Amino acid sequence: MRFHFKFQKLLEIEKCREEGLVKELKILQKQFHDEEKLLGFLQSILTLQQSEMGKKLCTQSEAGVFVLFESYFSKLNRDIVVQSSKVKEVFKKMDHVREKLLIVFKKRKVLEKLRERYKKEYKEQVLRIENKHFDEVATSRFFRKRTKEDIH
Repeated sequence: MRFHFKFQKLLEIEKCREEGLVKELKILQKQFHDEEKLLGFLQSILTLQQSEMGKKLCTQSEAGVFVLFESYFSKLNRDIVVQSSKVKEVFKKMDHVREKLLIVFKKRKVLEKLRERYKKEYKEQVLRIENKHFDEVATSRFFRKRTKEDIH
């Protein structure tokens, strides 16, 4: 008689789901890091170009240059807004996957605890059966020995 956990397949399925979600979370974390890095880069370009424009403002008075700078800054600001929304979107996805992973993790832990409890009960039952068997063997030996003594 061997131990058999009746929810073993469910436990394996939950482990596979957990592994898949961990992989998905890692991908989203990398994507989040990349998107944040790009956002920081765009913001640093904006501040750098604004300081560059300040320097040009002191040296040049041509209006065309300033119009060009303004259109460039507005485009850069739109890019920063778009990038910020991408960062927020990836963060929401990452948060959602974390929540799903937590649910699957809890489910798996419950199944593993249940498995351990069933295994412990199984071992106790096997031990009781073995002890009962040994008691029966000892009792039968005792009675055989006693009947042999009564015969002689």
